[in-house]
Amino acid sequence: MLAAPGAHAQIRERPVSFDSAGRITVITPPLAARLRLVAPAWPVSGDILDARLYQLGDSTVSYVIVVRRQRDDVDRFPLDAGRRAELAAAIARAAMIARTTSQPDSLPTFISEPVRGQFVASQTALGALLFGPAAAAMFGDAASGTAAYLLVAGGTFFTAARLTQTTPVSRAQNHLAGHSAVRGAIAANLALFALSGEGGDEKGYAAATLIGGIAGDIAGFQIAKPMTDAEAHGTAHGSTVTALLTTGLLGAVGALNQERNARVSAVGIIGAGVLGYPLGLRYVRGVPYRVTAGDIGALFTGELLGLGAAASFLPDSPSEEMVFGALTAGYALGAFAGDRFFVRPFDHTESDARLLGLGTAAGAVMGLAVPVLAQSDNPQLIFATATIGGILGALLTENLIAPQRARAGTNQRERRSGSLGRSSRVAVRVSAESALLAGAGLRGNHSIVALTF
Repeated sequence: MLAAPGAHAQIRERPVSFDSAGRITVITPPLAARLRLVAPAWPVSGDILDARLYQLGDSTVSYVIVVRRQRDDVDRFPLDAGRRAELAAAIARAAMIARTTSQPDSLPTFISEPVRGQFVASQTALGALLFGPAAAAMFGDAASGTAAYLLVAGGTFFTAARLTQTTPVSRAQNHLAGHSAVRGAIAANLALFALSGEGGDEKGYAAATLIGGIAGDIAGFQIAKPMTDAEAHGTAHGSTVTALLTTGLLGAVGALNQERNARVSAVGIIGAGVLGYPLGLRYVRGVPYRVTAGDIGALFTGELLGLGAAASFLPDSPSEEMVFGALTAGYALGAFAGDRFFVRPFDHTESDARLLGLGTAAGAVMGLAVPVLAQSDNPQLIFATATIGGILGALLTENLIAPQRARAGTNQRERRSGSLGRSSRVAVRVSAESALLAGAGLRGNHSIVALTF
């Protein structure tokens, strides 16, 4: 007799959600950090790209967590019904804490997803445009400077590429790292000016740019680990707003005219920029309406329009203090108007924000046709027509792109009551295929009617 091999039935894995509400189907590193998932409820450790939960066949007691890592490695962590319930309870507790503390919802769609090529490209751009030129300026002769530029610019690419091989990089980290590098370089230059005044040499400022840029790059990368895209954009923009407003106010009172006062003011600008990080994060998390990453871009468009409006009211030959004061007031007014008319009513995507900026610029260019036809070089007329054209272009672009209206249920009361993100619509879906499979007597779970509410 021939020994027949044992026949094993095929096991089908069905994707299921991690939570009992059926909302979280994938967990990324930022989401795991926000939910504070740790052992023993969360068996996954180390750097991952994402994790998904699957049910084994028709069983309701056997599950497996499938984890994707770098280099296309896949790990599997089996779970029984008890451990799956423990994990769902841990996620529910973390979500409840987020709602009671008025933090934004922790849905995967709000959590920054991993990126790789985009991070390498942005870091390479920093190496070519910021780190490389700074390294070249530290040397006195052209040959050494050129060699330093090539080494730093090229080395930045390989450093970033190597980092993505061992560490998952989110879109939020990519954004905040790049912006913090520029802010770090500016802060280092201001700090050197505050210490040495006008006596600082070119090599010193170049070294400060390189060191400050790298330090800011690393700091932004680390700070943004648990952040959403909106939080990273808000944090970076908050630093810009506070630094610019502080600079404008100091210039309006004449604190930037004399070297002694300017050196003290430089310290204040650095402090304001640092303070803007938590303030920007607080803006995204604390306001009683949802703020997206695209909303921050739309807010920036409003600020630019405010600057243009203020410049159109400046008289001929204004004093330096008047220029600082008018532009600061216009910038603040533009920020308020942008929040009121762009951020609150809509949930812009990043693509919406870019189109809004382009539409505003196109409107401003069309507005410049008026002084061109009038053959006028009056600066007030130029700024006024450009600003009016920009405002009209922004309104027309908003109408064309039709950004999503702000979702209901994003105010403070609904956050605390746990109704964040829920829709009032009810949808019914009937699957003819499942009905046929069930009618044919095929064993299994067949979803014939699905009710979504």
